[in-house]
Amino acid sequence: MRTRLLFIAIIALAGCEQSPSVTVNGELLVGKFVGESVATFLGVPFAEPPVGDLRWRTPQALISKRERRDTTEFAAACMQTMRILDWYRYMAETFGASPDYYEDLEVSEDCLYLNLWTPTLDSDAKLPVMVWIHGGSNKSGWSYEKNYRGNVLAPQGVVVITVAYRQGVFGFLSHPELDGEDAVANFGLWDLVTALQWIQDNVAQFGGDPDRVTLFGESAGAENILALMFSNDAKNLFHRAALQSTAGYGISQPTLEDEQGRGTDLMMAMGANSLRDLRQADAATLLETYTELAADHYHSPAIDDQLITESTWKSLQSDRWPDHAVIIGTNADEYLDKTATANEYTCPSQSVAAKRTASGGDAWMYFFSRVREDETGAEIGAYHGAEYAYVFGVHDDFMTTTDWDLDLSTLMQKYWINFAKSGDPNGAGLPEWPMFKRPDAFVQEFGDEIITIPAIEPEMCAAFEAAN
Repeated sequence: MRTRLLFIAIIALAGCEQSPSVTVNGELLVGKFVGESVATFLGVPFAEPPVGDLRWRTPQALISKRERRDTTEFAAACMQTMRILDWYRYMAETFGASPDYYEDLEVSEDCLYLNLWTPTLDSDAKLPVMVWIHGGSNKSGWSYEKNYRGNVLAPQGVVVITVAYRQGVFGFLSHPELDGEDAVANFGLWDLVTALQWIQDNVAQFGGDPDRVTLFGESAGAENILALMFSNDAKNLFHRAALQSTAGYGISQPTLEDEQGRGTDLMMAMGANSLRDLRQADAATLLETYTELAADHYHSPAIDDQLITESTWKSLQSDRWPDHAVIIGTNADEYLDKTATANEYTCPSQSVAAKRTASGGDAWMYFFSRVREDETGAEIGAYHGAEYAYVFGVHDDFMTTTDWDLDLSTLMQKYWINFAKSGDPNGAGLPEWPMFKRPDAFVQEFGDEIITIPAIEPEMCAAFEAAN
């Protein structure tokens, strides 16, 4: 009897130590456990590498498959300069930490991978799915920045996925020779559409519900979500959207001709004679040349008459909203200049929320004002991007993080998770968050406490709406 019990104990221990695995598209994906309950699958390909002849094309179905694929490490980030990494290292130094807190960033054109955290591999679990779209002006940023990891959210009953997409010259450019191809621009957005289709096809095997997919993203990532909300190619691929400090709003978007003009300028700067020459060019040289050529260009999604048929702002003002419920909000100090923050973030966000509810949909608005309790925190305020450490519950070690920061983080996570589960952020144990409806137009402030306040900057925002 004792021998039999020992044998059972050994088998149980072996089962606990076994790596999580899922068969997807003919590949055995072998991940790893984080903590006691979260299975992670990192660097999972959702398309062929967009290199060589596949540069500036829609993502192609994965054919370079493996019988067994280890998915225990993040894949390289999409090709980009070190702009965002330098900003992170600056932040670390500002708070008195070593810039080496952030490791060097490996980049590659072979970058169409996603990362997944799940508390169960039960295909019948039907957990809500939260898909993070990172920011970075659509020319930098990556899917596994330290604050973007799902190991805190996933144990609370959601599947968390972070997605890579092509940046800058590789993701947001066109060229006259692309006319007539299956895609002429917005290749980074086509990457997101392809990743969302992969999620629809496969997320049930990771415990997720393909009928409850929430996109959440910050800055350019949120702008991309807004654009995809009105794209027929993304229809039914996601169902809710949490838009954090969204940028651009589609008030001013490039045309296809604008994109093609930059492509032609790049060809001349590279000394190339054709698109074929550009597709064969060295990726690092291409990036360096383009960075010098278009250093100040902001890569908003282009009106390409394929994926996007009109400006996002025009779509937002229309009556053809999809059924998506929306959380939208801004931070108190997106810019140090309060007027710029209001004109470029706060007022457009209020307009979007008001239009969503006026059209019969659901929208909740937040205002994030929490400042870290030290001298440096007081200097930088509630800066652009300050909120996502709270939403993910992943705070940098060098930040001053008090008990209230942890409590606020827990409460914000509950709001976001409730929203992913039901389309309503409210739930037991949370301060009531009213929908943003005019004329009351209430906003939930996440600061030194959680309180409901009237919409801020009413005069400035009235002037903004009159002008737009």
